[in-house]
Amino acid sequence: MQYILAIAGILATLLSLPVGVAQAQTISVDLATAKLSWDWTQGAGGAVTEFHVLCGQSPGAYTRSKVLVDPLARSVMVKDAILGAGKWFCVVTAANASGESPPTNEVGFDAGVRPAAPSNLKVQAQ
Repeated sequence: MQYILAIAGILATLLSLPVGVAQAQTISVDLATAKLSWDWTQGAGGAVTEFHVLCGQSPGAYTRSKVLVDPLARSVMVKDAILGAGKWFCVVTAANASGESPPTNEVGFDAGVRPAAPSNLKVQAQ
């Protein structure tokens, strides 16, 4: 049992997750109104000139790129960053003439998905 907990602790460290805590579940968002937003402050690196929003339909595989040439940008509409409805995974990087930062944490979401079906339909006499 200690061996399993030790492996779980190592994996949690590698994945930056507390032991016993599952990864966040993918949420459903309204394609017309949802936004991706992030925090950024000037650190020891160079000043940011643009942000890159990278999205794809598989974790870690980003096939879409939206460049925001605005150092004050801290959000983008989901519909402007992805191709359309479906499951998406996104990260953001900061960039300037010297290069690109490492990515943020990855977020996953279902965009523009249909609602769940109603259930238990019945007729009631009045």
